[in-house]
Amino acid sequence: MPNKTYALEWINLAYKNMETARLLIRENHFTDSIAIEVHQTIEKSFKAIYAYLGITIPRTHSLMLLFNFIREHIQIKDINSEDLIAISDYYETDRYPGPKYTTPSRNEVEEHFKIAEIIFYKIKTYILH
Repeated sequence: MPNKTYALEWINLAYKNMETARLLIRENHFTDSIAIEVHQTIEKSFKAIYAYLGITIPRTHSLMLLFNFIREHIQIKDINSEDLIAISDYYETDRYPGPKYTTPSRNEVEEHFKIAEIIFYKIKTYILH
């Protein structure tokens, strides 16, 4: 039986990350900070599906790993693997200085924010219906 209450807790957390990203974009804030919020919006939205289905939520930040499971249960159009891999890199490799550290462009984070919104609202609708 679906666990809507637990799933909505995850959706609420994802919403906070999404709105934080929106605020940071509006205020022309640091793109690496925006990128982390975008990643967290998607990660928590994906994990809401696990919660809804009553499946143990994996302790991972890999959006591709989560998405591979999610797409077996919900269809999210216009999402491609390359974008999810790039967004995952924000959290997995780009958070800390080092050889792979880069600051994403404003255009890149704004495009990825749009993807996060699509994912968030698609999953929220799935859970609420």
